[in-house]
Parts: sequence; C-alpha cells; structure tokens
Amino acid sequence: MNIKLIVVDLDGTLLNDKQEISVKTKQALQKASKMGIKIVPCSGRPFPGIKDYLNELDLKDSTQYVVAFNGALVLNSQGKAIVEELLSYNDFIFFEKIADKLQANFHIEVRDKFITLDHFINYYLSRESWLTRMPIEVSELKDISEDIKFTKAMFSGSPAEMKNIYGNLSEEVFERYNVSTSDETLIEINSKHASKGNALKELAKKLNLKEDEVMIFGDQTNDISMFDVPGFYKVAMGNAVSEIKKRANFITKTNNEDGIAYALRRLVFNE
Repeated sequence: MNIKLIVVDLDGTLLNDKQEISVKTKQALQKASKMGIKIVPCSGRPFPGIKDYLNELDLKDSTQYVVAFNGALVLNSQGKAIVEELLSYNDFIFFEKIADKLQANFHIEVRDKFITLDHFINYYLSRESWLTRMPIEVSELKDISEDIKFTKAMFSGSPAEMKNIYGNLSEEVFERYNVSTSDETLIEINSKHASKGNALKELAKKLNLKEDEVMIFGDQTNDISMFDVPGFYKVAMGNAVSEIKKRANFITKTNNEDGIAYALRRLVFNE
C-alpha cells in the first residue's frame, strides 16, 4: 500500500470524547508525517476550530492543508483558501424562511464567525461556538448584505428537534444542497458541490496524487461523500455509524481506543 495522503475527520475520529488527540494517535500521525505522508484534517468545523490541532500535530508550514466547513473550503495551514464552494444571500433567505416555518434555530458560518437572526442563542450553538473558537453575531435581516458569501448553513437543537426538522425538509432542499450531520444536535447544509469527497478529490489533483494513494478516516454521515470516492482507502472508526462501516475497507478501534494509531500500525507501518 503506497499511501501519500492521510485524511482524518476530527470529532469522533482524531479527537477522543474529551476533545483531545491521544498520545498514541499523535505519535502515529507524526511518524507518518516524518515518512513524507501528508496529514490533512477534514472537518465540518471552521478553520479557527481546526488550527490548534494543526499546531499540535506540527503541521504548520504552508504546504500543509485542511478541509473545513464540510468541504466548502480547502485551505493551507496559514488560512489561504485554495478551493471554495460558497453559498449566497438567496440561499440565506431560502433557509431563513424554512427556519421560520419550522420554528427552528438557524445560523450561518462565514470564515471567522457565526451569524444568526435568533435573539435566543440555544445551548447547542453556544457549545459549537466554544468548540470552534468562533464568536456569534446576532444580526437583523436588514443588516445582512446581499453580497454575502458564506460557507455553511446550520440548524441546531435537541436530537428530537433535529430529527423532526430533518424529516420535514422538502425534497427541493436535498436536490439543491448537500445536507449532512456530524452530530445529532446539528443539521449542516452546504453548496451541492461542497463536500468532503469533492474537496479531497480537488486537493489530490493539486498534489498530483492518485486516489489509491489517499487513506481516509471517518465516523459520521458527513464523511459519506469521501467514503464514496472509489479509489480512496477507507477506514471506519469502531464508533462509526453503519453507513460508514459498510463502505469501509477496514474497521479500526474507536476514537477512545486510539483507532487511528491502531490502523496505521496495521496498514501503513506494517507493525
């Protein structure tokens, strides 16, 4: 197996349930990096919520990359975008009307903050703000610029609320957008062309890599697009949802059992 690029989802994959990179996982990824293999974090999170982990893994120079916002942006470690798939003002209005109809908490993400029209900030958005190191801006509709471009729209709420909202989204939503979940308290909406899979295919092309030189790790439904790329070698975490496991070439241990390190020892280091 000639792997030149290792892609790691963050929540539930790279990070354990304490939101930490374990010592064994860190050591394994740094060993792979020293072998000349590029390590690419790939997450629904914004860049500010990924950058600290780049630093922790010593992936600091401008030839290192991240996939953020579920593939809406591919950036180098300095934050320079090399691939963009963004949403517009018309998309904002479309989803704001849905949120009003369904009485849902709705917000969007731009590169450095959340924007919402909701004057009540629920626990789930507050938690997301803390996890991603991004502030929340409460705005009025009249203050939203018609020139706005944003990376992702999101509904947030309790698991029961999200299940209800997901079930009430129209066919038009799924036809026009890429709808996914990384957490049972969030519904994430991207451009139809923005997905982890598409972003990684573009990055591989830019790096002159073949698909079979890419190994991916994931656990949730927002990872499906990269698990559907035929040539990638796919590793599902032991804690992954069934849709991920059934697409995998290899199922490793859970994120709390150093699953990435275990797979790398077996598949890349041949230990």
